[in-house]
Amino acid sequence: MKNSSPEIVSIVVFNSIKENFQLEYENWQSRIGEKIKEFNGFIGISNKKLEGITNEYFTIFQFDTSYNLSKWQNSDILKEYLNELKQYSISESKVSQHDGLEIFFGKTETATQSTPFYKKVVLGVIAVYPLIIVVGKLYDWLNPWAEKIPFEIGLFFQVIVISALMTYPVMPTLAKILHKWLTN
Repeated sequence: MKNSSPEIVSIVVFNSIKENFQLEYENWQSRIGEKIKEFNGFIGISNKKLEGITNEYFTIFQFDTSYNLSKWQNSDILKEYLNELKQYSISESKVSQHDGLEIFFGKTETATQSTPFYKKVVLGVIAVYPLIIVVGKLYDWLNPWAEKIPFEIGLFFQVIVISALMTYPVMPTLAKILHKWLTN
């Protein structure tokens, strides 16, 4: 049964690519990025090459529910792309799944305990509070009809912008900057 509650489910995939196959892999990333957009509940994809390393990449796939993610994971399209990936990969992909904002808190295989709840709250406040102020003022400044639009509709558009900024770049950047504090 489809989960109707809002959630974000992220899959992080690390790949080590064979020497001289980086362009083929990047093309593969682009093509799978276009195909995944056809699936219900798809939110976004982010492809990154690890800095200073020529053949290490990670990709973050985000879906609105575990159900929709599962539909994609069990699709024939994904199986075809994973089969093709074997040509370019040195080893099997390393995959981790994260629910909600968990992805921003630096969980690793070596971590023995998760970030304390109060630190997650502090990080959220540090990220959300300035965004609410800045996006609200920008909305009022850019939208001369703000007084004529119902509050709920204006707030809805502001929440979309804030959520997008929270997902990337605000939370990943803050988590990176405050990593030592979050993990101590």
